[in-house]
Amino acid sequence: MKKIMLISVSLTIASLCFGNLRRVPSQYSTIQAAMDACVASDTILVAKGTYNENVVFKKSKIQLISESGADSTEIHGNGGVTISTSVSGMDISTLLYGFKITGGTGGYDGEGGGLRMWNQNITVRKCIFTGNKANEGGGLYLERSDAIVESCLIYGNTAEVQWSPGGTGGGIYGFSDFGPYYPVIKYNTIINNDAQGSGNFISGGGAIALQKVAGTIIGNLIENNTSTYGNGGIAVMSQGGAYDIPIDSNIIRNNDSIGIDMRYLTATNAHINNNQITGHHYGLCFSYRAVKVLDATNNWWGAESGPYHKTLNPSGTGDGIEDTVISTVHSVDFDPWIHSIAVEEVKPKEPPYTLSSCWPNPFVYQTSVKVESKFWTVVSAIVFDITGREVRCIMNNSAKSAGSYNISWDGKDKYGKQVPPGMYFYRVKVNNTCKTMKVIMIR
Repeated sequence: MKKIMLISVSLTIASLCFGNLRRVPSQYSTIQAAMDACVASDTILVAKGTYNENVVFKKSKIQLISESGADSTEIHGNGGVTISTSVSGMDISTLLYGFKITGGTGGYDGEGGGLRMWNQNITVRKCIFTGNKANEGGGLYLERSDAIVESCLIYGNTAEVQWSPGGTGGGIYGFSDFGPYYPVIKYNTIINNDAQGSGNFISGGGAIALQKVAGTIIGNLIENNTSTYGNGGIAVMSQGGAYDIPIDSNIIRNNDSIGIDMRYLTATNAHINNNQITGHHYGLCFSYRAVKVLDATNNWWGAESGPYHKTLNPSGTGDGIEDTVISTVHSVDFDPWIHSIAVEEVKPKEPPYTLSSCWPNPFVYQTSVKVESKFWTVVSAIVFDITGREVRCIMNNSAKSAGSYNISWDGKDKYGKQVPPGMYFYRVKVNNTCKTMKVIMIR
């Protein structure tokens, strides 16, 4: 099986590579040294390890690819922006693929902790962004960008107020002072990010904030993000142009107060469809839109009775819908809604991940918990004895890509010694779902 996996990884890399191939560290000691030597259409292939540097894309059509994936290849910034771009007009054939990106603190203007793009359109795929912070765009900052951010894990980033306005887009911030621009954010796991906005009308968005851009947000898991302003999920703000903004087939749950916050939209044509929106005080807040009706139909709001709306659906027990619209037209269409995610044939009906019980139980040599996930997951697993003493930490905030995997305990403590037979407690946390199971070791 290991040989098959290695062949698969090699074929994937081969399909991505083009131009001259430059290897780090066998040919170049640093990623930036390889980047400086590149010409357009070259590929940089990076071996697993930790690279303590700040990397700048200086040419278009460069592909920066990790050989072993984001769980074993880290770029750790020394303050500033960990990954940035310096050439205008890069297109989406420019690629960043398979890195853990951490340690960024934002550029001189406070924009972008992990990644800052300005007037570039690169593709970011299968990367992990964590432990970054900035004034705007703690994880990623996309200004005047048609970037594609796909199949990434974005967690534990912070947009902090360094100056005003600020604290916007804990995970991702898309912005343009003119447009439209069309960033695509799809199939990502965006969890546990924070926007420490100062409370003005263009701050917040714990997971994603869009301002004056026409972004597409599709197929993401957006969970447990927070914001001082209260819009922990998605914030779409101050949109003046006639843009299309589809928010489709996402799982948006348990974010701070508001799942989707739509503020100061005028001619924007937004569509919020086929999403799971649950676990918020307000699933949707919508304010100050001059024209058009917001299409928020065919979503699951957490209850068969639909979302609560004080006049249009007062008997609804799902996430609330709040609209304070200065307008002469009806503001939000949310009916029809999905009455049951168990029977409706819509994409987001499936849970983002499943977590089994321990098996075998009782066990002699090893017990395992099986996880199946359609998204990236962040996993911790700890074994305790019956007194509550920690016996062993199996995983501690380990990132795992989408798929099926086992979390196993071999009956040994943190020193590698076999524990005596008896009852133990196996606590597994996958993203923000925690499960504690009794397990019995026998001999």
